[in-house]
Amino acid sequence: MNSQPAPQSSDRKPVVALVFGGRSSEHVVSCATAASVLRAIDRDKFDVLPIGITQQGGWVLMADDPEPLQLTASHTPSVQGSTEVLLSADPARRGLTVREPGEAPRELGDVDVVFPLLHGPFGEDGTIQGLFELSDTRYVGSGVSASAVMMDKHLMKVVFRAAGLPVGPYVLITDKEWQRDKGAAMDPVAALGWPVFVKPARAGSSFGVSRVDSQDGLEAAIDVAGLHEIVERVVDRAQVGVDLLAHVAGQEAEALAG
Repeated sequence: MNSQPAPQSSDRKPVVALVFGGRSSEHVVSCATAASVLRAIDRDKFDVLPIGITQQGGWVLMADDPEPLQLTASHTPSVQGSTEVLLSADPARRGLTVREPGEAPRELGDVDVVFPLLHGPFGEDGTIQGLFELSDTRYVGSGVSASAVMMDKHLMKVVFRAAGLPVGPYVLITDKEWQRDKGAAMDPVAALGWPVFVKPARAGSSFGVSRVDSQDGLEAAIDVAGLHEIVERVVDRAQVGVDLLAHVAGQEAEALAG
């Protein structure tokens, strides 16, 4: 987040807008993430505005209740509703406006920070981060460029390799190559050695990911992955996740290994 904190009165709690759902195949996973945050966030310290984005892209004011968003064996959550939320594009205000059928628009007041809980395209790829930057809205997480690069597995590998970091062997198969000649598109994969993982270049939550042990299963795995696939050789290495937590401007980032 790039803006300086707004002045706060001593009796006013910071307002946190949780944004979740979204126009991606990971809509359900995002709703489940929101349920976890709603259960964990300290209401004595923060006021919470749950804002869901439908699978069609509408912004909806949701009830402050984690239960409808919980993913269980018998319940698949999704964002539904008719209470439309509008984010101001004016950097001079950080407020949200609500429009309900048959009612005059009403202001929800200033939002101190947005906590994006979106997964996949339109959430982790820099698009919504760009919207927040345009409106000068403070938000949690990486900025536009870092989000865009890290969401695209091929671009990420190009950037890592340019920075001198080791990158495992892989093949990129574009939709154009696949539609033109499937056989030619698959030819470079054999040189990687088996088994391989086939995965969408711009998706998460393991959607569309397949392990392929021989040439026989490759075509079907690529069709499952969808557009712009990355095929990677299986590498026997440990996986370590490292989060970087940046506080306010001027402070160094803190690494949180997990």
